Amino acid sequence: MSALLAAAALLLLRAAPRAFAGVAEPVAGSMVQSREWIVHRGPRESEEFKGDVRYHAGPSVLRADWALYEHDGKLWHLKGHVRARRTLDSGDVVTAEGDKALYDGISKKGWLTGEKGVLLTRQPADGSAPDHASAQRLDWQGEEQAELSGGVHSYGPRLETWSDQARSLAAGRETIFSGGRPVVRKLFGNWTGALKADEIKTFDDPRRMSADGGVVGWIELPRKPARGTTP
Repeated sequence: MSALLAAAALLLLRAAPRAFAGVAEPVAGSMVQSREWIVHRGPRESEEFKGDVRYHAGPSVLRADWALYEHDGKLWHLKGHVRARRTLDSGDVVTAEGDKALYDGISKKGWLTGEKGVLLTRQPADGSAPDHASAQRLDWQGEEQAELSGGVHSYGPRLETWSDQARSLAAGRETIFSGGRPVVRKLFGNWTGALKADEIKTFDDPRRMSADGGVVGWIELPRKPARGTTP
């Protein structure tokens, strides 16, 4: 069962929100590049960026068609081809893509949505096959908690999951799959195992898993060749 804990969704949920974390500081004018930059003075001072907006902060790169930074509320509004990219300490690269995002620098909360949903990808540094996750929405609060919601589907060379929600908690290094009777499927060599329940939790350290509510599990073994045939 512990092999099921190599969950692409868990890795992506923890890493993707960090790509936005560095954008909270009020140094927009010197940090953001765009084709047009407009400063709006007055009681609610803001900075507007139009056309090929790019933000670089260490290992993180954020891009969008349009962005607005509100100084008082430390709010970032992003629209159009929003894409966040972060290189982790391991060398793996995580990306998050959507169409509209908001980040609150005070509460450290943010969200990302897309007309066709959001897509998260983790590309291992060793060049092996990537892990992906898709959903209607990504929400996060700092680096403590992140959640994918709406038709959540994670998939990669080792694991695949389906659920309505997938929530990651950094404190317990766990991910909670819930809603729509979540399913976790894992490939073990040439055979596969799967688990279905009302709620499935995976833990990273030590690697383990728990399931509650109408738990059903199954294993699919490779078919043996019929007698008298060449394998």
